[in-house]
Amino acid sequence: MSLPLALLALAALGAAAAGGAGREAEAAAQAGRFSTPEQHRCSWELRSAAGATELRLSCRPPAGGGAARSCAYRGEPRRCPAYGARSRQFWRQILGRLRRRRHPCAQAGPLSARLCGPGRAPPEAQLRLLPGPGPGPGPSPPAAAAEPTGDPAEAYCAERWHSLCSFFVGFWEG
Repeated sequence: MSLPLALLALAALGAAAAGGAGREAEAAAQAGRFSTPEQHRCSWELRSAAGATELRLSCRPPAGGGAARSCAYRGEPRRCPAYGARSRQFWRQILGRLRRRRHPCAQAGPLSARLCGPGRAPPEAQLRLLPGPGPGPGPSPPAAAAEPTGDPAEAYCAERWHSLCSFFVGFWEG
């Protein structure tokens, strides 16, 4: 009788170890790299901090382009109703927005995924650039000069009509 009990305990331990390996794989998916249009090489890392989520960036300019910069964005994406079921899509959209920015640590506008855009989630769900120098080496970024804030279609189009509206805005601008 003790042999089946020992096998049951061994199976439970194996399942617990597999769950731990799954958590390690999940943690490994919370860091990565990307390049911006200006050829800055950036690495990112997700961290949980005091009920909020922090996205830390460290960007190196192309060779001979100046000093590396670091910054952090913080928000509460869990407050978005769609985040629980589609968190991977949320982070893909956030990283896509960062990838399209020329200087991810210099532009202070909030980051929000289409999934949790305005009207779909409270403002706390947006990620905001933390003031001051971020973690890691590098000086604090200078204030952004009169640089365009991004795609005009994002400024004028509702989320539901974004693709159609961006086509017409692109056509209008030439």
